[in-house]
Amino acid sequence: MSHHPSAEEETQEYIDEIRSVAGVVACALVSCEGLVTGKYFRESGLSSSLFAAMSATVLASAEAACGSVHIQRPSMVTITATDATILIVSAGEAALITAVIDKSADLPTVQRQLSDIAARIGEVA
Repeated sequence: MSHHPSAEEETQEYIDEIRSVAGVVACALVSCEGLVTGKYFRESGLSSSLFAAMSATVLASAEAACGSVHIQRPSMVTITATDATILIVSAGEAALITAVIDKSADLPTVQRQLSDIAARIGEVA
């Protein structure tokens, strides 16, 4: 008899995998409505629900901008600041990964790894 992980266990496995990417300092798996389904934040003072909602809003705004110029919906939005980068990665129609990346990380490698994880999430969502 095989064990199929529950949705909660599967979400935690994805969060653990995202956390294992070198340079990720915080992350969340978020519904397209902005609801947190899984998260990892070292600092307890951060509002993961606000971060998730704003990330979903940024991705939705990017999708609208792309639509207005007749290009495909974005697979990733990158927000670059002097001390860190936020990546918002579409994970199918119903979810997204949002992650805070340390400034010392190799950003192209992180983007590729998160895109691969997002593609797998999108296949099962």
